[in-house]
Amino acid sequence: MTTPADIAGAITRRVEKHLHDAQGCWPHAFPVRLGTQRELEADPVGTFDADNAVRAWAERHGCRIETVTRRVGTPVDLVARVVVPDEATALRAAGREVRARRELAVARMRMVCSRFGVDEAQAMAIVKMLSGESDVDFELFVHAAQWFATHRDLIAGMTAREVPLPGFSAKWLKASRSVRRRAICALLGWSELPLRERPGELRYRYLDEACASWPERLATEPVQAPEMPVDTVLVVENKDTYQAMPAMPRALCVFGSGAAVSRLRTLLPWCMDGGVRVVYWGDMDADGLEILARLRATGVACASVCMDRETYDAYAQFGTTLGADGSPIPRREPKEGLCLTDEEAALYRALCTGALPNPRVEQERIPIAQALARL
Repeated sequence: MTTPADIAGAITRRVEKHLHDAQGCWPHAFPVRLGTQRELEADPVGTFDADNAVRAWAERHGCRIETVTRRVGTPVDLVARVVVPDEATALRAAGREVRARRELAVARMRMVCSRFGVDEAQAMAIVKMLSGESDVDFELFVHAAQWFATHRDLIAGMTAREVPLPGFSAKWLKASRSVRRRAICALLGWSELPLRERPGELRYRYLDEACASWPERLATEPVQAPEMPVDTVLVVENKDTYQAMPAMPRALCVFGSGAAVSRLRTLLPWCMDGGVRVVYWGDMDADGLEILARLRATGVACASVCMDRETYDAYAQFGTTLGADGSPIPRREPKEGLCLTDEEAALYRALCTGALPNPRVEQERIPIAQALARL
């Protein structure tokens, strides 16, 4: 039969599920499992003890009970449902941690309502967006939103670090799509903060022996033509591989570094020339193949190297099941419609779903000579 601990657990889970509901989700009735007729009659003493325990718990916590008549030797009324009448009752019965989280969410919602005059639903949506923020950062968010509301014209054309927001770290606003910025815009009804974003950048090296003494290049605006003839552009994901890439005639190596690959077409537009071969080499994991697909989605027609099942099988023994923080790499649902070849897509799905023993074989685990031989 259902125990008082079972009921308290169910209440806690419901509070957590509706943590960011503006209006709450009460009253609510929680069913009590009574067992079969045979189970009830086989242990009448246990049946009555369990029923009395639920009744006592419900009375102690201010909950109402609903009964059903069952036969335990003679017809008796047993508790069939425990009804929690309101949120205050639910929070008293819920676990301490989830109760504190709900109380914090409601307090923050009321703060946003009172400071900005928005309704509870809109305020709670903002609170949910910022659920990971500390009390200090949430207070900073409120002050920042109030300040931006009255200084829109002042900040036009500034970078985030140039904004003269009193008492704030220059890094607090973070990137253009950060949760903090999106929450400010959602609260104020703006599509975006009218700030000037720092230009994206792309790091690259000329590999030709004639350029051995040349320093690394940094593109922050379009470079319309290479400084020497280039036939091959090799984009690599990781810094160690980028720095260790040996001399190659008429070649250039780009440090992809994850999202930076999406800037290749914009900052090195000459790579789109049909006479230039672009090749991508990254980790053999779900992220690496998604980065490859992202590069192609920008319009760059590139091949991949050492990101195939043959290479995986050869170097799987050096793969890993753990991320950089030591936690297991989780399985994920493969994305659809990625710009991958059939072979790459098959490897991607196998890495996502756990069909292969190691979901990540890092680029550095494969000898550079192997990749150059493929090139």
